[in-house]
Amino acid sequence: MPGLIAMCGLPFSGKSVLAAALSRELRIRLLSYDAEIYPAQRRAAPAGASLAAEYDFVQGIARREIAAILAGGESLIYDDLLLQREDRRKLAAVAEAHWAGFVLVYLDTPLAVIEERRTANSRTRARTSVPDAKIRTDMSLLDPPGEAERAIYVSPGYVLPEVLAQVSARLAGR
Repeated sequence: MPGLIAMCGLPFSGKSVLAAALSRELRIRLLSYDAEIYPAQRRAAPAGASLAAEYDFVQGIARREIAAILAGGESLIYDDLLLQREDRRKLAAVAEAHWAGFVLVYLDTPLAVIEERRTANSRTRARTSVPDAKIRTDMSLLDPPGEAERAIYVSPGYVLPEVLAQVSARLAGR
């Protein structure tokens, strides 16, 4: 049975690092919105579309790509912000429609830690920077997963084997 592990959290919360580690350890595909979906698809949005409309358009493409992967019987980790409950609900519906397990992993990283990481990145340029205005917008949009979403909450000091055990147990239906 395929599974979909969805990462969610603010920029610089550690989603991509954890997603890569989970992908490596579980030996399943990693699909990144920032690295693969958005750069390839943003120009396909209707001309003159607002940023919100462009986002919705590209998210629809991402969900269709995820659906195709799951339909092929392959599991994957989807690395995205997924800040709003509705985006997570739509993704969970894609998994359900393809008889796939769904695990939501929320990186619950304090803002002070995110700022430290952003500051360090401004020196190293290890990843694309995120402007202050975008961070403020993302913070205003963030609706942390509620109890009904059964998310696995992960803090910055996580121990990978413990997170792996939680994700594996959820995928196994326990």
